[in-house]
Amino acid sequence: MAIEKLQLQVITNSTDYSNITIGNSKFTDDVWDLSPFITAETLKPNQKKIKFDNINSADLKNTVKLFTYHKLGQIKPQSVWGKIYKSLPAFIKYAEINNITSFSEIDKETFLNFSIWLKEDYIIKTNHNKGANISNNTGYNICIIIEEIIKLGQIKGWNVPKTNIFTDMGSWDLWLSQKTVKDTKTKPIPEEVFDKILYFAFNKETDILTKAGIIIQSQTGLRINEVLSIKNGCIHTTSDGYDYMEVTLGKTEKGEPIIHRVFINELVKSTIGELEKYTEKLRQDSKFKELFISNSKKSGITVSKVGNWSNRLNNFISDWDIRDNKGQLYPLKSHQFRATFVRELIKQKVPIAHIMKQFAHVSIEMTTHYLTLKNEEVKEIYSDIILSPTSKIAGLRAKEIKGKLDEQFRGKTEEEVDDIVSTISKSMSFNPLPTGVCLYDFRRGNCSDGDGCFFYNCPNYITEVKFYPILKQELDLMEKEMTRFKELGRERDWQRQFVKHQYLKPLVDSLEVQMNGKEA
Repeated sequence: MAIEKLQLQVITNSTDYSNITIGNSKFTDDVWDLSPFITAETLKPNQKKIKFDNINSADLKNTVKLFTYHKLGQIKPQSVWGKIYKSLPAFIKYAEINNITSFSEIDKETFLNFSIWLKEDYIIKTNHNKGANISNNTGYNICIIIEEIIKLGQIKGWNVPKTNIFTDMGSWDLWLSQKTVKDTKTKPIPEEVFDKILYFAFNKETDILTKAGIIIQSQTGLRINEVLSIKNGCIHTTSDGYDYMEVTLGKTEKGEPIIHRVFINELVKSTIGELEKYTEKLRQDSKFKELFISNSKKSGITVSKVGNWSNRLNNFISDWDIRDNKGQLYPLKSHQFRATFVRELIKQKVPIAHIMKQFAHVSIEMTTHYLTLKNEEVKEIYSDIILSPTSKIAGLRAKEIKGKLDEQFRGKTEEEVDDIVSTISKSMSFNPLPTGVCLYDFRRGNCSDGDGCFFYNCPNYITEVKFYPILKQELDLMEKEMTRFKELGRERDWQRQFVKHQYLKPLVDSLEVQMNGKEA
């Protein structure tokens, strides 16, 4: 019978490993004999030994041993053998090919390249001795052990990366979530559909809860659970005159809810006022403070639940016959309002940095919340804008990028194109700007041409037709300034504007040509 887990001596970075015994072996041995702990007679002798002799780098080997020792104190020895035997050899091979001698050398790019190598170049032997590419599950199992070693090592003080390289990408994202990308990727609501939703919510909808939920989500980008958490008296005003409301962020890792403060416009303010008036009697009778409450003969007065909200949205879409461009009832999901909110900010020329600065008036927690929104959801929206098959882009590398994208998209279905865009956006450096994106990879160090984006002459700068109004307005103002400087005889000021003008005008011209249905 196999032992469930071992009671092992606690070790630290100062421990003398030569005094540590594991089964019939020493920690410093290249083979750990676990046969005293794995007694199943059906197993072969080599299935009771963990081998490290295939790891040439002493530093890599030591870290793997520390991880193995830790796992022996957590799970069955046979399970530990399986983890090391089945999952680690692929990484060891990749490390040798790429001269990686320590886990501390692994950064996000290295981990991503390792995953690509597994998908494209790593071949395993089948029962018929024929080579085969690995499955998504196998790829995940190989990558997750590396991720686990790094994360555990950061806690234990092993020689691993000091910073979290898995903030927005991990083993699950690279291998398993791709199966459901088409289902889980939250896209903004198409503009024409979004306009209809707002029109009917504001002008026609008679159910106050449905109306309020749609308006608040569309104007704040909040999740529906946050919207449903608002209570009577949730609206406040800052010392400098900004209105905001308090919502409750779900339970955190510490198990405590967080009060979340969000700035609101007059539409949201008046909608909440209407909601407070509508629910006043219900709140008095029930003693509830929540504003999203209703009364039914079956359940009495209850607080609205997240699980029931999709039914409200489905009924709303059906009642007002809101359809997509294919003539189908639009399948609205509440989380789409969040992505749409960011898109609307971009359309309104509001830089994300400005939004974060404004939100910091109330609390640091709010800035952190929108920093997360920027990293994850703004990047996705910009990637859809710049990389989609229908995009109309401009910039020094625009033709090159568009040509490569068209080649990738040729003959692909809409779902396959979505997968390609998602994969590309994750694998490349992608830095949102108020008028486009910067493709510079900051892991190479600080940008050597820091004013490049400002002058629009940087090969890393790409813009798209959706940013045309902003760029055209800037060009018009620039040309007026140049005319004024000429009239005043201010040659030096005119020259400064001319340097910018000679790069900005071709961008605007290129976008105008594409808007008129011609090639740039």
